[in-house]
Amino acid sequence: MGKGGDASIPASRSIALKSNDKAEKYTWAEVKKHITPDDAWIVHANKVYDVSNWHDHPGGAVIFTHAGDDMTDIFAAFHAQGSQAMMKKFYIGDLIPESVEHKDQSQLDFEKGYRDLRAKLVMMGMFKSSKGYYAYKCTF
Repeated sequence: MGKGGDASIPASRSIALKSNDKAEKYTWAEVKKHITPDDAWIVHANKVYDVSNWHDHPGGAVIFTHAGDDMTDIFAAFHAQGSQAMMKKFYIGDLIPESVEHKDQSQLDFEKGYRDLRAKLVMMGMFKSSKGYYAYKCTF
């Protein structure tokens, strides 16, 4: 894959994760230290991923704008269902949820409400595109 992608994953990390039953645990403070493209960690659903030097990200360098941050909702907004499967190779451990101190209860409630609403819309099929609709739009 060139820079990033499979090439950016140290062999020792992927081997260590396969041989260990327990995932590494990280605090929010530790995640916040990794904010550059050369050292980029992101959080998705309380799982920590090391996407350092992944310059071949299909969406471009935008992935680095969320380095050191939670990108759970942004990921859901811009990726198709099933895209999480590709993230497995970047997984390095779990976030300790109790270490997140920058979100108050109203923010947590808002995120829960947003995620619940999105889940309901997915169940209703609101994110499924209609090929017939696009064919109709292209004819006029």
